[in-house]
Amino acid sequence: MEDRLMRQQALNSAPSRHDRWYEKLLLNPVLGKAIALSMVVFGSQLISYQSLPGDQNQFTTLGILTAIFLLSAILGKNISRFPGGQSPGYTIGTVMASAGIVLAIVLAARLQYARLPLAIGISLMVALQYLSLWFNRRFKHLKFAVIPYGETQYVPNHFNIHWRRLNVPSLEGCRFDGLVVDMSVNLSPDWARFVTSCNVSGIPIFDAKQVYEALEGKVDIGALKSNDIRLLQPSPTYIAFKRLLDITASLILLPFIIPVCILTAIGIKLDSPGPILFIQKRVGHGNREFKMYKFRSMKMTNCQEPRFADEDAHRITRLGSMIRKYRIDELPQIYNVLTGQMSLIGPRPEQSNFVEKFEAEVPYYGYRHIVKPGITGWAQVNHGYSSDVESTKEKVEHDFYYIKHISFWLDTLIILRTMKTIITGFGAK
Repeated sequence: MEDRLMRQQALNSAPSRHDRWYEKLLLNPVLGKAIALSMVVFGSQLISYQSLPGDQNQFTTLGILTAIFLLSAILGKNISRFPGGQSPGYTIGTVMASAGIVLAIVLAARLQYARLPLAIGISLMVALQYLSLWFNRRFKHLKFAVIPYGETQYVPNHFNIHWRRLNVPSLEGCRFDGLVVDMSVNLSPDWARFVTSCNVSGIPIFDAKQVYEALEGKVDIGALKSNDIRLLQPSPTYIAFKRLLDITASLILLPFIIPVCILTAIGIKLDSPGPILFIQKRVGHGNREFKMYKFRSMKMTNCQEPRFADEDAHRITRLGSMIRKYRIDELPQIYNVLTGQMSLIGPRPEQSNFVEKFEAEVPYYGYRHIVKPGITGWAQVNHGYSSDVESTKEKVEHDFYYIKHISFWLDTLIILRTMKTIITGFGAK
């Protein structure tokens, strides 16, 4: 009894971190955004004119900057929930995407604005975003207590998280952002009471499986159970909205894609003999086969046997190497998107022979066909191409994460990461 009271006293003296009034004030995100918005709006005006706004154009410009700031804040907050979403590289992407949307509305409405303070304001937004990210990475680390049983033995490392494994059911006077527990393990009575006390005291409790997913961006299919499948149901409302986005985005991109396709087609004809397009049957939504179109990037052969990408590396043409690296060979799949066979974003479609093989060796593999396959996807920007069954299993884990968390915000992050992939050539085969 005395030992239990001592542990309880240690727990009571160790509330969750950042709950003191001055910590709540200094780390309040609303207050921080309000200060940043004031710096952007008034800073751009003072740098440009050394005075307060004096005409309608200047007032309109400040309103435009406010709209861009709020939209980028919403976008940044939502994509930061996913792995990699807090990368400094996407800061300028969220600001520029927000600026593009707002300015498109402004141009459509034919509003007059001042260009200089607008440019200065957007630059200030990017600078403040980078400064905020640097501050959080440098000074604001998360600190989690870990109960050393079950899957918590394999909690992944993370540059911004400090883990502390507990040897006894006590926080020993330390403050933590949360407690990580493997919910599938039957804890001893002492540990169970400890977890309950932490929860009652306001310390968040996190399941080790959820922590793994949040940090790794994939679902551990080895630990997946049949009743977990119900959690992998995409929202029918968003799926319908996603189809509308696919059509709209494809039609907007067509004027830019068509010239690239014409030049690529001419280059393929001049580079090597054979057809311009490579047409292959793939398995798509609902396990239905369809014809997928790509620009031909390899020399012609009579071999019809399905092969991994790295097995055909010796057949890649000079031009083919370039269009594969920058994903230009995938552009004809816009036709598949417009016809409804594919989506811009989703799991990559596989050949039927591979699907049969993977379904026999990778648990729940076929469930990835619950959504339409995509030109790009979460697995592509995180993992790249697969070259064997083991790497395919990891790729499926990324696909399952996408299906589980499918949303406009995750799709936005995938688009930003796809742009990075195109520039760097990540994962090209």
